[in-house]
Amino acid sequence: MRTEPPGLVFRTSYDFAPLPDRIIDVFNGWEEEGDLGFMGLPGDQELLTETLRLADTVREYADRMIVCGIGGSSLGLRALLGAFSKTMDEKEKVIMVDSPDWGLIAEIIRCMNPDRTSVTVITKSGGTVETISIFLSLYRWIIGSANGDKGITVITDPEKGDLRRLVRDRKWSSLPVPSSVGGRFSVLSPVGLFPAAFAEIDVKALLQGASAVTADFREKGTASLAAEIAAGFVSNFYTCPVHSFFPYNDRLFDTALWFSQLWAESLGKKTDLSGRSAVTGQTPIACRGPADQHSLVQLFMEGPADKTVTIVTTPPDPKAPQIPGGFEEYPSLACLSGLTPDELIAAEASATGKAFEENGIPVSYLEMKKLDERAMGELIKSL
Repeated sequence: MRTEPPGLVFRTSYDFAPLPDRIIDVFNGWEEEGDLGFMGLPGDQELLTETLRLADTVREYADRMIVCGIGGSSLGLRALLGAFSKTMDEKEKVIMVDSPDWGLIAEIIRCMNPDRTSVTVITKSGGTVETISIFLSLYRWIIGSANGDKGITVITDPEKGDLRRLVRDRKWSSLPVPSSVGGRFSVLSPVGLFPAAFAEIDVKALLQGASAVTADFREKGTASLAAEIAAGFVSNFYTCPVHSFFPYNDRLFDTALWFSQLWAESLGKKTDLSGRSAVTGQTPIACRGPADQHSLVQLFMEGPADKTVTIVTTPPDPKAPQIPGGFEEYPSLACLSGLTPDELIAAEASATGKAFEENGIPVSYLEMKKLDERAMGELIKSL
């Protein structure tokens, strides 16, 4: 089965039934009750304008940003940074610190210039102990810089929590995490967009992609991209208790880690919505193709038949050079001549998927037509 939106193609090796129409009614009811704040994030222009304005302001005095956060306050942002901001010839603009590891904190204090650095603290509750401990470890370092209090930005609940109180008392710059948006769904809020904008990621294009998926869902319901993906995934939910998310692009491995949190926290439950005992869930595994072909695939192929796999691919870079030849007398080297590295990875993704299928493993495929911000917005919103 197959559905094809603007920047994303979804297909499966297995047949599945579409979601029942009543699911859309239930979903709409939740949204009307204010339980699905993430649905409105792509269209919140006022919040986007506020976020971009503050990012521009911080960029005037800081070259780099340290972000203190964990879980939902870090994994979505890591997905964006991993996809779009990593270079080897420049310093990373945003440093994510999501563990109170003194070795990393000490390295920041030793190596970075506080006069040209901003610290952003992200915790919706305002009291996440790991995040607060990281911030407190950096507080005197940043407050003693030339920028003082100006060097601190807080992203937290708009009304509640000790950090919100500190923002009011110290007059720190801040942005809200909308109260109806859970942490694992917050990447399209200031949690992800503010540091991403500072890192010069095109967050407007990201939101355009997310908006396209939302509009598709509103218009087509159970025939939309998001509903098709949900129907495909849920068809294996109980028969395959392990779900491997397997991107064949290193820039998307952090997205696999974000998917793991999204899947585990959303679906690992001991009761159903009515409060009855359910004890259900599907264990996600973040894989990295093709590297994990050499570490996990044997287990998938020869171990318990309890897994479903989602393979994520991106198109080969047309500018990539071919792998050099020159070793024609050595067959294992000569066979690579003429291929580009990206073409090799694409071939491996296809072959691995086919091998899974032949072994009876249900495989879903998510093909990104580009790896750009708009397509990333579509992927995030579709999952």
